Amino acid sequence: MTMLTIPSKPIFPNKSENDRAETTARRRRLLEGNWAEDLEEFINDTVALDRRAIWGSLDTSSNVFKQGCIALSVLYNKKPSIGIRRDLKNQAAPLIAPFGKIDKSHYFEIMASVQSKTIGLREMLIRIDISDSNEILFRPVTPDMVFATAPAGDPMKANYLFEQRLRQNNKTGETFWTADIYDLRDVKNPKYMVKKLSSDGTFEEDMTKDFLGSDMSGENYPYRNKSGAPFLPWVFYHASIDGKLFSPYELSEVVAGSMVASTYYTYLKHLMFDNSFPQRYVASLQLAGLNTMDTNQQTQRMSLSTDPSSILCFTSDPDSSTQPLIGQFQAGMSDPSTMLGAIVTYERRLATQMGIDPASVQKVSSDPRSGYSIAMSMESMRAAQERYKPMFEVSDIEAIEKAAMISNAILGTDYPESGYIISYEAIELSEAELKTQTENIIALLDKGLISPVDAMFKIYPELSTEEQAIQKLRIIRQQKIEFL
Repeated sequence: MTMLTIPSKPIFPNKSENDRAETTARRRRLLEGNWAEDLEEFINDTVALDRRAIWGSLDTSSNVFKQGCIALSVLYNKKPSIGIRRDLKNQAAPLIAPFGKIDKSHYFEIMASVQSKTIGLREMLIRIDISDSNEILFRPVTPDMVFATAPAGDPMKANYLFEQRLRQNNKTGETFWTADIYDLRDVKNPKYMVKKLSSDGTFEEDMTKDFLGSDMSGENYPYRNKSGAPFLPWVFYHASIDGKLFSPYELSEVVAGSMVASTYYTYLKHLMFDNSFPQRYVASLQLAGLNTMDTNQQTQRMSLSTDPSSILCFTSDPDSSTQPLIGQFQAGMSDPSTMLGAIVTYERRLATQMGIDPASVQKVSSDPRSGYSIAMSMESMRAAQERYKPMFEVSDIEAIEKAAMISNAILGTDYPESGYIISYEAIELSEAELKTQTENIIALLDKGLISPVDAMFKIYPELSTEEQAIQKLRIIRQQKIEFL
């Protein structure tokens, strides 16, 4: 059986873009759980090799960065609703109605993961296309796979983009990297091409016809709206708006701190396994049974494994004439809870830097063996929703509009290409919060600080007009007279 050789990912055109891609790729591995090598590299840069050799395996059970991103990602906890102008409702129904094309694409299910990655990577992209089964396709792409530029006059709207993709020649089995290029710098001559990439990022042979079937540039450019204007079939998602396409270094303190916290946990594991019991010692005797560890490596040393049940054997030292001395060192780690408490305090500080209430970093149960996690309160979750709603709302609407445009251009549908709105489901109040809110409203009402209509709006947020609030008041008063 022939093993496929996967070539290394090509570099980007300049150092700043390569630094951005490397930083983003490291964060992506943290979010995807594939970061053990990054932690190993960090520890090797932090402690001497001979010390690292005795620590044993890594402890990757703590990842404040990932936990924080997941905890803040609550905008899609409940499926949002899509609407449109009333006069366009029937025309848009096959696209946005329940069980319509957007539902079949699982867009909002995908967005739950996209939001957590957007928070961590600071940006995410979605490539919108039509699948082989003629359905709308939303494909998430991380920023470390994308190079993009934008004009100076509109710095957050890309007009040139290429995605690095690993492809395979079905006949030879050869795998290689390509660049899917989308170029709107000249809107009169838009380009969509596939070119092979060399290891240094240089564009090589044109493979457009091999993978797209025909020329897709100029008049053949497939992504156009009803008026014929070309657009990129991509949507950028931003964790914050700062006037740039990419902001890869925000939260770098939390990323580095997560590595530090995992280093602490790895060291704690070593102490609990190897240094939590008293160690006896002798002088003027020789220890039998020493073994050479890590032969032919920088960490080569003489060692003997021990634990509380071990019996150490000694022999007389022929070179010593003094009386043998036997003693005992106390356990190097007699109270692991002290160190664990210090690590948790450190993790809470990291969570605060992500905008999470420190009280949300808590024990997940009363069992002393359980670990610490981020468990946000309802109030904190609602705050997170409000924090990220403006950025994601803009991108979600753009994604729906572009999905309609692409479906119209490729499948011949006639969906509206603008006018869409999106409504996110708010996190419900807990029983304690409802009780407190109601008591506060009643107190304000009794003191004449708010009107009965204002009180109704606060208690029943689904009411949208004054007439509805008044009608609700009348119904309540009528029922009080009738039933009390």
